[in-house]
Order: sequence, then C-alpha cells, then structure tokens
Amino acid sequence: MTIRKVPRIRQLAAEAGWNSFEKFSTHYALAAKRAAAQEGNRRLASETVPRRSYDRWINVGLKTAPRDAAALVLTHMFGMPPERLFALVEDTTPAGFDFADAGHAQAPGLEFDDPLDVISQARDLAASSVPETVLETSRSAIASIVARYETFGPQHLAGEVRILRQMLHSLLRGPSAPPQRMELFRLTGQAAGLLGYMAVNAGQPDASRAYSTEAELLAAAVGDTELRMWALGTQSLALYYHGRYREADDAASAGVALAPDNGQAIRLLVNGRSRALARMGRAAEAEAAIGRALELSDRCTVPDGLTSCISFEPYSLARTLANAITAHLSLGRPAAVFGYARQISPLVGQSQSDWSRALVGLDVATAHLVDDSPDVEQAMHLGTRALKAGSSTPITSVWKRARELYQQAEPWRGDKAVGDYAEELHQWRSRPLAGQITGGAL
Repeated sequence: MTIRKVPRIRQLAAEAGWNSFEKFSTHYALAAKRAAAQEGNRRLASETVPRRSYDRWINVGLKTAPRDAAALVLTHMFGMPPERLFALVEDTTPAGFDFADAGHAQAPGLEFDDPLDVISQARDLAASSVPETVLETSRSAIASIVARYETFGPQHLAGEVRILRQMLHSLLRGPSAPPQRMELFRLTGQAAGLLGYMAVNAGQPDASRAYSTEAELLAAAVGDTELRMWALGTQSLALYYHGRYREADDAASAGVALAPDNGQAIRLLVNGRSRALARMGRAAEAEAAIGRALELSDRCTVPDGLTSCISFEPYSLARTLANAITAHLSLGRPAAVFGYARQISPLVGQSQSDWSRALVGLDVATAHLVDDSPDVEQAMHLGTRALKAGSSTPITSVWKRARELYQQAEPWRGDKAVGDYAEELHQWRSRPLAGQITGGAL
C-alpha cells in the first residue's frame, strides 16, 4: 500500500478546520497582524495570501520554503518555521475531510443589494456632513491658541486644547463626508500636537510622547507630511529635554527624511538634530545640520520676525538662529553664541515672547562663563535678567537652562554675584506655577 505524502501545512490546516481558502486566508490575515505587532514591522499587518499560493501550499508544497514576509506570518500562524511546515509527511487527514476548494475556485453566488436600499444609503451618506462652521471654529481655535501660547503657557491653555481635542474625537467617531473627514483628521492631529508640545514645556515626557504619536498617526492617515514632520520634531524635543539625545536625533532625522527640502525640515535640523548632536559632542554633524537649516531658510518661504515656538509654520530665521545659539553653546563656542545673539537681539527684544528672551539670555550668560576670559558678574547679571523675563509663565526649558548656568558657575560659588543668582533662582522655583514643572535640588 502506497503511503500518501502531503505538506505538513496541509495536515495542520486540516486539524485546525481551515479546509477552505476563505477560512485559511482569514486566519492568515489575523496572524499577519500578530506578526506585525510582535516583530515591530507595520508592513506585515497588510500581508495577505494569494489564491495561487494557497493552492500550491496545500496540494503540492514547496521545494524551498518562503523566506519573505510570508515566512514570518506562517511562523506566527502555526508556531513553527516554514522549513518544517513544507516538509512532506504521511497524510493522516480523517476520512471524509477534504479541502473542497483547493485547486479550483468555487463560483460565488450572484447577489446584489436592493436598489432602493442602495439609493437610500447613498443619500444618508451624502447628508452626513459636519457643518463648515464647526471646522472653521476649530481652525480659529487652534490659531488662537498658537498666538496666545507664549503669553499664557501650558498652565492656562492645556485645558482649552483638551476640550477641543475631545470634541474633534467625537466628530471623528460620527459620520462625515470624505473631504471633511480628512480635515477632521488634520485638526485632531494639530490639537494632539499642541498638547504634545505643551506637555514638553510642562515636564511631562510620557504625555508628550503619547500626544505626539497620535498627531503623527493621524497626519500619516491623511498624507499630511508637514504635520507628520512637525509631530516628529515635537517627539525629538521631548527626548532632548529628557536627556535622550541619540533618540532625539533619530526622531528628527526620521522627520527630515520625509521631505528633506520642505520648510518643516528647518526646525527638525536646527532644533532637533543640531542640538542633540552637539550634546553628544558630534561637532561636525551638528554644524552641518545648522548649515543645512540656514540653507533651507534661504530657499524656502519662511515667516518674518520671531515665530511662536509652538507654531505649525516653518521656523523664521530668528527662531532658527536662536536654536543655533544653543547648539554652539553645547559645543563650547561662545564666539558663535555672541555673534548670533547680536544678530537676533532686535527681534528678540521687540518680540512678545518672554521665553525667547529668557532662553537666549541664559545661553548668552552661560557663554560668558565658558569664554576664554570668563566674566562671572556679567553672566550672573544676564542670568538674573533672563529669569525675571521668564517668570510669568514658567516652562521646563527655562528651568533647565537656568540650572545649567548655576552649575556652570560652580568654580565661583563664593562670589557674591553667584550667590545673588542662586537666590533669584530659588525664588523663581518657589512660585506656584514653577513648582509644577521643576524637580530636584539646585
């Protein structure tokens, strides 16, 4: 008696009751999603099995096991490598059990919906729209929050954005016409992005990561590359202030890669890459990132003046140079700090941004301490003035740089000017709003 040999995959499918292409392909799709999650490869989630492959796997097997995405999915589906799945084994399929549709497709039944139902459903869908006034109100709300942010900060505006985000989420869960749905995705992504940025300023990295991830996912869903880049820039910012400089550079690099010549790349290069690279001591790469950002500033249309730090617009030149100052300070190049600071001083002075004045002032103050001829008194004077400028709505970045200035003054702790600055820093930190975003000793 001849023993029939069949691919092991046929036996396992039979034991599982997957004796049709429809059943097999359904479980294959589920396994693809599991594989995507466990392997960290999103592309696997959309993997499907072609009908021809199914027929060949079940009836003939393969001389060479697959080694592509199908191999990973099959491994997760059956719990064994493809080499074992396609090995020939004795056919022990129970009598009466058959892969009825393997090798030939069954003719599908010809069924259509009721014509009146089709027309009625189409009319319902066409009528399911979000009023344009709601979308316009949401756009205006986001623009207003951006405009007010550097005056009121996350302490006063985060609640307003949370309400807006919740409303937009509710609208997304309901019916809407395709163009409006795309706009809702963008607006919801922007609201989440604003919260992600505010969470950075409030010293809440986990919340920032969650909101920024939401913003990136929603932007990707509707092909909004600029919003994706902005969200990755905010992820990079959160990682930078958390001291995770390599990951901050990786996030910014991923954003640049989406559209290297886009104006959004300016922020990613100078705020994301250059500052993180400088912290890691990779001077040549940091300088290259600054140079590329300045090149794009010349080539792209960028706003005048000093743009809001939370704006969805490309960085203005003044904002770009303010970030280059921080990178050069980390590289120990006070001359570049002083040069850029003089260049943007008029714009910073005229700006309504207390934070920008504080941050640039603290960088310049620290540069006076790392200069070849340290000027302690001037450094502490500028540091005190910067703290007073950034006291109305305290944020994490001002606190961190103010502390770094104090730490840099360690060799002169006995100096009266340093003692006075320490007292000012203590008073700044003791204010109720500051207490929410600071931690640790001076």
